Amino acid sequence: MLYTGIVLGTVIIAGCSPQADADSSEEAASVEWTEAQIAGTETDLEKTKKRISKVEKDLRELKGEPSFSEEPVFPDVDKNYHAFEEIQYLSGKGIIGGYPNGNFQPGDTISRAQTAKMLTAALDLTAPADYVMKASDVSVDHHAYKQLAALEYNGLMTGKDGKLMPAAGLKRSQMATLLVRAFELPNAERTHSFTDITESYPNFEQINIIADQGITSESGKAFRPNETTSRAQFSLFMSRAMEEYFRSK
Repeated sequence: MLYTGIVLGTVIIAGCSPQADADSSEEAASVEWTEAQIAGTETDLEKTKKRISKVEKDLRELKGEPSFSEEPVFPDVDKNYHAFEEIQYLSGKGIIGGYPNGNFQPGDTISRAQTAKMLTAALDLTAPADYVMKASDVSVDHHAYKQLAALEYNGLMTGKDGKLMPAAGLKRSQMATLLVRAFELPNAERTHSFTDITESYPNFEQINIIADQGITSESGKAFRPNETTSRAQFSLFMSRAMEEYFRSK
């Protein structure tokens, strides 16, 4: 009787196994199918985003506006960032780049050397191969030697007491002078006022010019000339100097 029970139990178990295996196979197949559908949808969505981005780019070009990618180039500069379009625009033109980790770090202070790299890239500035820099603090093995030499040779960055101070942060007043010289901005048609500087300020003329051109929106407010310029701020100012589109935003 015990033997019969064991045999019967074995038969029952054996009889149930194929159904259990079938259920497991169907479940696995269902999971794989679902994952494949999700992957396909994500791929289609990515393609749609790229098509939309291209259409928007084509529309801007038709209207004579600067083109730039709608998809963020840097993970730390999303579409809601106030300087998103300007950073995208300069990145697309090869004027700016990110750090080794891929980020742009827009809040970092921009150095005078980094500024030199951006301006020479935008304006295709060079110095003669045999040009020897006058600045005493820039060696030939400096990472931005060629760019700093180009700015010095073209009279855009003169420095102080024979030094260009490449590692120093670019002050906002210096930024104004650089942009006026680099983009040959015309004289201001009227005098703008600022709460923290007067017409006697050393760089007032250049600051007044970028205010007249709509490159800075600080007219009637504090300009903060001695504050250093961030990477995002310089991207804003430079884009406005290059393209009318960014001035009217």
